[in-house]
Amino acid sequence: MTGGASDNGGPPSTTRKDRVIAKIISFLSRAVFREIEIYVPERVPPDAPLVTVSNHFGGFSDALVLLSVLPRRPGIVARDVIWKIPPAAWLMNWIGAIPVHKSEDKGSATSNDEMFASCYRALEEGGHILIFPEGVTRNEPSIAPVKTGAARIAIGARAHGAADVQILPVGIHYENKAALRSRVFVNAARPFDVDGAVADHEKKLDPNGSGTVTANDRGAVRELTDAIDVRLRRAAPDFENWDEARSLAAGADIALRSQLDNPAARVPLGLRDRLANTLADRPPEARERITSAVTEYRDDLEGIGFTDAELHGQLSTGRFLRSLVWQVVFAVVLFPFALVGAAINWIPFLLVKAVGLLRVAPSMAATIKPIVAFLVYGITWGIVIWSAISRFGWQAGIVAFVLLPVYLAAVVSFIDRFVLLWRAFRRWRARTGSEDLAGHVAAHRAAVVEAVIAT
Repeated sequence: MTGGASDNGGPPSTTRKDRVIAKIISFLSRAVFREIEIYVPERVPPDAPLVTVSNHFGGFSDALVLLSVLPRRPGIVARDVIWKIPPAAWLMNWIGAIPVHKSEDKGSATSNDEMFASCYRALEEGGHILIFPEGVTRNEPSIAPVKTGAARIAIGARAHGAADVQILPVGIHYENKAALRSRVFVNAARPFDVDGAVADHEKKLDPNGSGTVTANDRGAVRELTDAIDVRLRRAAPDFENWDEARSLAAGADIALRSQLDNPAARVPLGLRDRLANTLADRPPEARERITSAVTEYRDDLEGIGFTDAELHGQLSTGRFLRSLVWQVVFAVVLFPFALVGAAINWIPFLLVKAVGLLRVAPSMAATIKPIVAFLVYGITWGIVIWSAISRFGWQAGIVAFVLLPVYLAAVVSFIDRFVLLWRAFRRWRARTGSEDLAGHVAAHRAAVVEAVIAT
């Protein structure tokens, strides 16, 4: 962060409280995320009243990410049910958050007048407000219909005297929102001013230019909401489904790697996701071509045991054969350990697998699966260790404690190698004519690049 803000998103300040909050946010963001990339095409005027609108894919993580990168600490507009939890209420008050009532929240306030008044005051003082206009955390990789709250706040603040109110749409892209130490990309759109957005409505009210649009003007609010919706969808992930999201991201990654000086380097997340967003705007048939090409090439990569970074510009038949030999040798060495591991862990494996088949939201599955795995593997291993101690003594229990994770790792690794070898064998059987496997894989990779760059 380059600066703080007063409570409720007020103008920049350098109070001790602001510095403490900035340090805590910086520490937490570095602990939770491996890397946060930022793209800002145009600098926001430092003293302008600012309403930042963002997608809401990561729950609490969204606020943490934005608090760590926005140049001014905003007043976060959040659901008032959070204030019903005493520790959370203290935290929200300490950082200057602003409660908003939602009609579906029973027992909450019946009016948002105080919320609007707080936002108006903050923006009149040149402050900064952060709102998630979808209103809910999304498990889907797309933007939910944008609600009118952000537009009403911006127009209402302008009508109350806030000058040159700016709206900044921001998209948050997670490499994997359910994983710890994931990469994050913050994609800021160009800010736009409310004056220009409501100018036509003011002319309708008074051709002489003395009319003022208010937050009660449904037409002006709807138009500004639509403008926010369009810009937010351009900045944030907005895909049909998770399969398309993953395929377009992979296609963007593969195409961009072709342009790197070092093809083995990691493609910056920001570049990848900005291109993936552009691909998502293409017609359905173009997106389908990319998805199909990526699927074929991914099967190739899994079959030969390479990533695209390892493969690009380095594939040769000799290297491929050496890889296969290594996979076979490794599988043979692993086999006896994997056999013992499978005998011990088949029940917990099936239970964890069953959890993965439950029809629940991705965020819920990401929470349930590790808990179930911890419990069922822990219980199973506890029984094995206790049996070893009962029969052979403490030394046997210690040996079992050390070897159980090794046996499980052997099972996982052996299954991976077996799948790789089976797919490689199928690829080898499927070859036609004199085409070697290296050329076959390279052709599939070229098809991905061609599908991505096609206009």
